[in-house]
Amino acid sequence: MKEALILHGTCDKEEFFNQNMPSLSNAHWFPWLQKQFLCHNFLCQTPEMPTSYNPNYEDWQKTFENFYNEDVKIIIGHSAGAGFILKWLQHNPKSKLDKLILVAPWLDIEKECADFLDFQMQDDALNNIKEVSLFYSTDDEKSILDSVDKILSHYKNIKIYSFENKGHFVYSSIGSTFPELWKVISE
Repeated sequence: MKEALILHGTCDKEEFFNQNMPSLSNAHWFPWLQKQFLCHNFLCQTPEMPTSYNPNYEDWQKTFENFYNEDVKIIIGHSAGAGFILKWLQHNPKSKLDKLILVAPWLDIEKECADFLDFQMQDDALNNIKEVSLFYSTDDEKSILDSVDKILSHYKNIKIYSFENKGHFVYSSIGSTFPELWKVISE
């Protein structure tokens, strides 16, 4: 059976410990997308990455690698989850995927999270991925738009999906579904 992984981003400490909010792996459009995969005979997991309010690359790597295997054909990363998977692929360039989808990718250019996403992009790091897509909205934060620019300056063969009023692709700006994303995944 083919598998897919959805990687969430970070949050602040208040959101992380707020008992009235879902865990990040169960927030925004992630449960809806996971259900789409399951209905189309894909095993889909959304790992809960540790201490997302204070991310540590090695901890995220261990968690991710508990889920990643050769049957994983599609990875979707949102925000810092997209940045994490890009860093991980720099260290694992032989990894093969059918699709990598980066949604509002964040690379922590301003170094807000110590060395969590401190890495040099290698131009050949995505060579074993059949299709790379990037979703961003022009009304997202400057740090996201700067991250998008940096990614596109290194990787030329990315399919770009630009929007004007989707913000950071979170519940408050798009709700709990993301049909535009599913359309790209299912093509």
